[in-house]
Amino acid sequence: MAMRKRLLLLVLAAGVSVAAAGRTFALTDTEVVKAIEQGQKWLEGQQGKNGSWPEQKYHAAPAPCGHTEIAMFTLAYTGVHPNRPVMGKGLEVLLTRNLAYTYAISMRCMAYAIIQRKLSGDKRDMVRKAMQMDALWLCQAQGSHGGWNYTSLGGSGGRYDFSNTQMAILALREAALAGCEIPDIIWQRTQALYFDAQHQDGSWNYNKGQKNPGYGSMTAAGLASIFITMDNLNLASGCPCRGGKSQQSLGDFDRRVDAALGWLEKNFTAKENPKKGGNTHYWLYSVERDGIAAGYKYFGTHNWYKEGAEHLVKTQNQKGNWGSIPNTCFATLFLYKGRAPVLYNKLEFEGTWNAHRRDIANLTAYVEKMKEQMFHWQIVSLRAPVNELHDAPILYITPETVPKFSDEHKKKLRRFTDTGGTILLEASCGNPQVRTWARAFTKELWPEWEMKPLGPDHGSFKDPNALTQRPEIFGIHDGMRTFLFYSMDDISCPWQTKAFAGRDYLFKWGINLYTYATDHSPLRAKLQDRLPEEKDRYPAKVSAGGKKALKVARVKHNGTDGMTNRNYGCWNLVKDYVKKKANVNLTVNESGVLPAALGDADVAYLVGSGPVGLAPDQKQALKAYLAKGGFLWAEAAAGNSEFNKAVMALAGEMGLTIKRIPQTEPLLTGRFKGGAKGYGLISGVQFKRTLRVARLGQPNAELMGFYAGDKLVGVFSPYDILFSATGYNAYENRGYNAQDAKAVATNIVLYLTAG
Repeated sequence: MAMRKRLLLLVLAAGVSVAAAGRTFALTDTEVVKAIEQGQKWLEGQQGKNGSWPEQKYHAAPAPCGHTEIAMFTLAYTGVHPNRPVMGKGLEVLLTRNLAYTYAISMRCMAYAIIQRKLSGDKRDMVRKAMQMDALWLCQAQGSHGGWNYTSLGGSGGRYDFSNTQMAILALREAALAGCEIPDIIWQRTQALYFDAQHQDGSWNYNKGQKNPGYGSMTAAGLASIFITMDNLNLASGCPCRGGKSQQSLGDFDRRVDAALGWLEKNFTAKENPKKGGNTHYWLYSVERDGIAAGYKYFGTHNWYKEGAEHLVKTQNQKGNWGSIPNTCFATLFLYKGRAPVLYNKLEFEGTWNAHRRDIANLTAYVEKMKEQMFHWQIVSLRAPVNELHDAPILYITPETVPKFSDEHKKKLRRFTDTGGTILLEASCGNPQVRTWARAFTKELWPEWEMKPLGPDHGSFKDPNALTQRPEIFGIHDGMRTFLFYSMDDISCPWQTKAFAGRDYLFKWGINLYTYATDHSPLRAKLQDRLPEEKDRYPAKVSAGGKKALKVARVKHNGTDGMTNRNYGCWNLVKDYVKKKANVNLTVNESGVLPAALGDADVAYLVGSGPVGLAPDQKQALKAYLAKGGFLWAEAAAGNSEFNKAVMALAGEMGLTIKRIPQTEPLLTGRFKGGAKGYGLISGVQFKRTLRVARLGQPNAELMGFYAGDKLVGVFSPYDILFSATGYNAYENRGYNAQDAKAVATNIVLYLTAG
């Protein structure tokens, strides 16, 4: 429980500190990528003709001491392919020289673990064998106390330190992830040593015997190391469930993690190694692993990656290095590893929210392996602003006791989904009280829509993994997308226990879920904006006709279907856009009215994702409205084919004809009567993923016209406009890209101002 209280305090502090401090970070992801590339280039330039890097002798250790190994590990980890000459020559050196130094062998073992992933055939087998030999050396070199020295202890109780020890543990972790069998005794000894040597304030020193206070790099390394040992020893963490509840977790581990996090909270700084000085780059490399392993964005009030990246980019030399080869490697690794996108956010709240503490960490590791790409996960709180909840496409909520959400928290969750976020809600261990609460909770927050079981054809069961065995998942769909997924049965225990053999489909569904939520869009790096400002592809000035104000009314039909996309504030966005671009004032009635109540509205907006449910008298009222000079704007939400057919049928019932508007017409050329000027939409128009291939060779907007005889009385878009204008994702949305959607909407408005 102590760890959970610490999390609460950390996130609370983080949530208020940004506003309080008023600090802004101008650093962009583009600058970070440039710094990484410069670091890589400098490292490559230091390689000698024989394939090795200049060595430096440390202490009384035998040479070589590992500069070649750390350089190769850094280049491999940061994406330099083994077929590059620099890597080929370096690999020959790694494979052919004898090493007897813990740092060097640890770095070489990690380099092998990364490189072998991108090799095949005999060469891959050779590198894997070499990795296994290094892992075996490290196991045999461990002391009986669980630590490592510069050279092999061979099971004796001789000198050790936590710097050598953390490097050995890191290497064995990479080897284990690559398939090496590491005996449990290795992890057990090291864990016991770290537990025994931790200071009362949560810190660690260089070794147990030192009486000086603990300091930054060793404390960060200690915390990262016990996470590694626990991940390899205690997979259960509350599993299996019994009677709707998890088993009691390991309080000692939670207490020690809590203490170490408390120390980092009080002492974090990106500019130096806390309580020690020097070794700043080594310190940042250590603390980065804590942030990733524990799922933290903040240590206290400090956004560790932003502050660390800002410091490193500012202090990078013009040549691309940070002084020595090791420092350059540590800095480059920090920047590269820390910028990885966040896959899932796990919500902390008052109550039991983290019964299976490594569920999402293990799922994320699985996705990394399958996708061969780095991802992170993160813990968030509803005390943070909504934009921080959007750091990941999925917000994961896994209560085992009924959460105590305030009214403000509930509003924030609703705001999160109304701005494109997706929630995965699980009743941890299938807890019956949580099941009852979940039904009432979802109905309270999203009363417009009913939660229903997902059918076998739902996108999250098909793409990219076609699941023959599926979890039982309920969902809420708002006409655009399923924004809430609910599992009344436990799915976190299989993730927690890495149940790949029997429950692999749950891990594959975890991939499918974020794919569905993002519609295959690439996830953003840490410092990228969620909706980055793009180069304006519609820079032309536009102007309105004689009419400077228009009234729009949403047409109510078929229950909630007529309200599709309203929850996303689409019309507010369009209103602001046309006001800014053409000084047109839109007044929009979003409450929904039947056609008989359209009154003096200039535009009747009809949208849906299924049948158009209007009674015969309302169809006649709509026809009469158009005959009196009204205008119908209809669009298929997400390009829904069923709604397209329904609109065609509705037009026929009202005596209207539907024809494709030629590309020579003002709505598409942007050349209107009365001096109004819009955008050219006959070329250069871009579409969402699902339409991109289908529209190859057709880079133009497509609008259909409603005609009463020869008179145009409305437009119909078979492709999504308003939701697409938000830039949010909806799975298989047949719509325009955001800029293009706003341009299409603007032309329709300007056409009406021209009379």
